[in-house]
Amino acid sequence: MTLTSCSGKTKYFQATDIVDKTKELSDKNAWTSLNNNERIDGYTKIGDSIFGGEIDCNIKPLKNIDIKTFKVLAGTKYAKDTNRVYYPKETNCIDYEDCGVCYYSKIILENANSATFQYLGKDYATDGKLVFFRGQLLLGADGATFKVIEGPQYFYFATDKINVYMHNKIFTDADPATFNYLKSEPRNRELENRYIIGDKNSKWEYIPPDQVIKIAPK
Repeated sequence: MTLTSCSGKTKYFQATDIVDKTKELSDKNAWTSLNNNERIDGYTKIGDSIFGGEIDCNIKPLKNIDIKTFKVLAGTKYAKDTNRVYYPKETNCIDYEDCGVCYYSKIILENANSATFQYLGKDYATDGKLVFFRGQLLLGADGATFKVIEGPQYFYFATDKINVYMHNKIFTDADPATFNYLKSEPRNRELENRYIIGDKNSKWEYIPPDQVIKIAPK
């Protein structure tokens, strides 16, 4: 870090010459270690420390990170080391008179097994037992049978042996064994930002982010 001054009032440590590799690595689907002065998804390595979020205004590094095994999956905000799995569940912001910054505060996914943790797509992830959506635990979800439903952008649905999930909530009306995005449905080629979903019993029109309208049978 280099000691510089914000607005000429108070001197703060600020990071310089940081290389952000997020965009370059986002399509590679690989857990990647950080080199010195590199940043991925807001995680930055400087010397023997990992920072989360912005670094100005004397922000402290993240605690209890295993630097040697720390890796980030670019484009997902998930990171892990040999001991824990991380996600920026909360971001705090401070605004001094001469310096403002937002940094990762709560980041640990409690009880997640880093050895078996994998990203499934569409912001869902699992360690084979627990399931997470954007870092939030999906209570009751079964990691062994959990799968993401393939669909267009902004389409966040998944199933396990018990339920259908829309974002981080249970879609109670649908049958998980037969629920799917009806790709061959003609209306899915005609509608803009509206999608037809269905199971063996029903069809719905889904309007992102969270509106679902049942389609009356013809």
